[in-house]
Amino acid sequence: MDTTKELLQKKILIIDDVSYMRNLAKTILRDAGFTHIFDAASGEDALTLMGKVRVNLVVCDWNMPGMSGLDLFKAAQEDAKLAGIPFIMLTSSSEGSKVKEALEAGITSYILKPVKPDDLVKKIINRLK
Repeated sequence: MDTTKELLQKKILIIDDVSYMRNLAKTILRDAGFTHIFDAASGEDALTLMGKVRVNLVVCDWNMPGMSGLDLFKAAQEDAKLAGIPFIMLTSSSEGSKVKEALEAGITSYILKPVKPDDLVKKIINRLK
């Protein structure tokens, strides 16, 4: 079992096409003590980064131009080096169909926007344990 200090050393990737949302998430995580935070503005950029840096967890916006968060998750699952990385999906949509689609694809965690800092930190720590 990882100690809190070890959890805070894990590499977290934030993916959102809106720079304000990426910066907000990074600030929340830094304030919570996380030290290795990466970000990407698109699913394509995230895949490239994930090929270079072994991240421990992904926090990803669902609705992005080009590759959606769900498309990114599916692409990661098809890559042997990336499969199994925990994903937390961020969505402004509470549509039951999207949640159902995410669960069927294998996503086990999601957070509705607007993100509450405590909820984001708790969800990340729980997924990293």
